Amino acid sequence: MRFSAATALALLPALLSSAAAKPLSSVPTPEDVVGGGRPEIERQHVRLTRTAAEPSQHHKRADLGEVARFPDGQPQPQRGEKGGTFFHPSNTAIDFQNHDNVAPPPTDAGVVENLKWPFSLSHTRIIKGGWVREQTVTDLPPSKDISAAELRLNPGSIRELHWHSVSEWAYVLAGSGQISAVDQDGKNFISDVHTGDASDEGLEFVVLFAGGDQDSRGFTFMLDDWVAHTPKEILAQNFGVNTSVFDHVPSPNPYLFPGSSPGSVDQEKVESPEGEVPNTYFYSLSTAEATSAPGGSVKIVDSKNFPISDDFAAALVTINPGALRELHWHPNKGELLGINRHMRRRLTIRHGPDEWFYVVSGNARVTAFSGQAAARTFDLTVGDTAVWPTNFGHYIQNIGDEPLVVLEVFKDAVYQDISLTQWLALTPHEVVAANLNISKEAVDGFAKKKQLIIT
Repeated sequence: MRFSAATALALLPALLSSAAAKPLSSVPTPEDVVGGGRPEIERQHVRLTRTAAEPSQHHKRADLGEVARFPDGQPQPQRGEKGGTFFHPSNTAIDFQNHDNVAPPPTDAGVVENLKWPFSLSHTRIIKGGWVREQTVTDLPPSKDISAAELRLNPGSIRELHWHSVSEWAYVLAGSGQISAVDQDGKNFISDVHTGDASDEGLEFVVLFAGGDQDSRGFTFMLDDWVAHTPKEILAQNFGVNTSVFDHVPSPNPYLFPGSSPGSVDQEKVESPEGEVPNTYFYSLSTAEATSAPGGSVKIVDSKNFPISDDFAAALVTINPGALRELHWHPNKGELLGINRHMRRRLTIRHGPDEWFYVVSGNARVTAFSGQAAARTFDLTVGDTAVWPTNFGHYIQNIGDEPLVVLEVFKDAVYQDISLTQWLALTPHEVVAANLNISKEAVDGFAKKKQLIIT
């Protein structure tokens, strides 16, 4: 394949494909640009400590659960009068990026497994033509539905021809390139992809797979690997050429290799006697309708506006500094009501898709509520991934001084969520007030429509 953009997506089912990065002769409007450079650690320190001022000894107040503020500037496992300083040195650089791991809010409780994995901790495979680093189920065990990789292709580099046993979905972070694919009916597809910048430095993207372990056998199949393990006599008979044609096939699995920048789509396009694929494998998020909210915006891309994407549904969420993606959760796929052999009704709930989460830019704070009096707060920055298991309640708070842009992806055909505020506002108010031991007047003020992002 040849991939997609920060305002563009490409979904490639189990198809033969190749990838190449190239500069584009035409550049979309600036509104197509999403994301930016990776912030310095020093800037992360500042962003992760935007909290109310530390109260004086003469004016103590209740701990409201803000990001901990450390008087001496060094993260310490202290919160108010609880905890104590590190007696032995800690890994300060990691602690600075994870304040809520060092000094969690008092609302954190119980045992919630680690739900975060930074791509910066993934092993990077450096190749002639670019690099790749992965996030699999062995890195982030709760992410059973989706695994991912970040790839960088230098100008003209090609992702070797391959296919997968599961669907593949990509989001371009920077640069431009070209994708191509062929389906099972011999229909083909080719398109330019881009983020909207004028860079001619290649392509960088994050690619997702509809399966947690992309390194498992039977997941990825490479062209040169197959050819290298097939007798030349068979290859010659299959392709109708002399056996010498295959004397210099590359060693199996180069993954990326240098090449020349492709021409225009019209120049590169190969006419298929079967025609083109009925549904495009490319979608530009710049054409998606954004749902505006007081604190940001949300763009949805799923099978409703990207028909080929029946295995992936996603939201690109932009949250302004200090704003909050409202408390919500993502439900199960559905409920099946059956009758057993004793003619008694039985309710079966199917496991819904987990949320795979990626920070495109900015700094986020998320508390995951898993039920059974258990919750855990995570701090995330650019390039971090996370997974919020199905039905886990959570919010997303921008704790930085620039817009927070996050990608939420589900192994599902349709994006859906449930707003906590809307649920309570549409439930009899006396019931809600009694349940929370608050006044009915407070419940009367709850918003009956989804707020999405709150200032």
